[in-house]
Amino acid sequence: MVLGYVKTEQDDKHKTAYHCAWCGVFICHSGALVKLNGTDSHSFVNPSGVRCNFRTFRDCENVVFHEELYLEHSWFPGYGWRFLVCANCFHHLGWKYDAARQKIELPEFFGVLIDAVESEPDVH
Repeated sequence: MVLGYVKTEQDDKHKTAYHCAWCGVFICHSGALVKLNGTDSHSFVNPSGVRCNFRTFRDCENVVFHEELYLEHSWFPGYGWRFLVCANCFHHLGWKYDAARQKIELPEFFGVLIDAVESEPDVH
């Protein structure tokens, strides 16, 4: 299994920071929220019947994702998905979505499960 690693610059001027609910490592800021289909909050049921409530972000830190891009069962037409886990404790955080076709404005984004992160005011 090959994993990719993502580490981006932290932008401290936003009001909410999101941390892994299991180990507390920083994952993203509210300033990275991105709207898809008019909202940054989404709720879908996966093929196993499990409801997934998540928010969409432009980028995340301290995460790893599976190399394989899955096109089936994507909740966002034109995008494939990869499993996303915390780089520190390896708990499942959600999915990384990548454009699977040309001419898509947003080439990638992250779907972070609401229950997988804890939010707190940014102290910076």
